[in-house]
Amino acid sequence: MILKSKLSIIEVERGLIRNEGIPLGFIITDRNVFERNKESLKNRKEMFVIEPGEKSKSIEIYMQILKKLSEIDFVERIIAFGGGVVGDIAGFVASTYKRGIELIQIPTTLLAMVDSGIGGKNGIDIGLKKNYVGTIYQPKKILIDSSFLDSLPEKEFSNGLAEMIKHSYIMNKPKLERFCKKVNKNDKDINEIILKSAEVKIKITEKDTKDNGLRKALNFGHTIGHAIELLHNLSHGEAISIGMVKEAMLANKIGLVKQDKIDSLIKSFEVNGLPISWPKGASAEKIIEIMKYDKKGAFLFAFDIKNHNKFINEKTVRDFLKEDIDLND
Repeated sequence: MILKSKLSIIEVERGLIRNEGIPLGFIITDRNVFERNKESLKNRKEMFVIEPGEKSKSIEIYMQILKKLSEIDFVERIIAFGGGVVGDIAGFVASTYKRGIELIQIPTTLLAMVDSGIGGKNGIDIGLKKNYVGTIYQPKKILIDSSFLDSLPEKEFSNGLAEMIKHSYIMNKPKLERFCKKVNKNDKDINEIILKSAEVKIKITEKDTKDNGLRKALNFGHTIGHAIELLHNLSHGEAISIGMVKEAMLANKIGLVKQDKIDSLIKSFEVNGLPISWPKGASAEKIIEIMKYDKKGAFLFAFDIKNHNKFINEKTVRDFLKEDIDLND
């Protein structure tokens, strides 16, 4: 299954990489992915293996990769083979090395397949400031082998599902009704729904490559979601699923979304094992404080395609949070 856009070619097929191999190029991967794919990587010399986790998105690791590249006579392509962290740092390397060389994304997590590996955003962290140094640089190809999902932990699979449900909610692609039934790794339609979800991301990005307008619709659930992710040590998927439900409820309170759509959203999360309720000990004041320093802008919400950068005054947000958290207790 292939989708050709103005920005990238997206190909989805079970066994695509396992059967055909990784294209030629300098591979950036992480230790976990390397260990699971030793056989296919054993003869590849042009490679850099990072440690798993956000800590590897640093200037120090970036400089180490550049040093390794400088020791090789000719490198014209970077291969990002892994999840979101690998994709972020590999994309930044590709966009800056020799003022930009070809990038191919080979995502190994569902989250990277439908979200972080698409759209060209990349970067490294400065201390606790996530992605504060980066570029927008489109991969030439995004090669998605759904067989990589077989070894993906359920929690990681759920992280990707949360973003797929987000795409479905804002663009009805795949239809939200599909997620009202459980999605499993080996479902017959898994390649189809992955491609449809990826299409939402790439089509929105085509219209707003630099993230100045419509692309902000993809932030649905992330204003509240990022705050509780930081405060309660939740996975990204858990935090964003709660964030989407609560932001949809806030939108309903101010007349922007109907209750039946919220009901479908809640059912989608529930049948797929994602949370919809505030984490224990949630505090309206602490969430408000995190929102004030959100790099997207304080109290800016994306509710849907039409309302993709909506400012809600602090009092309205605080009153909603306090009332809803109290009801949850």
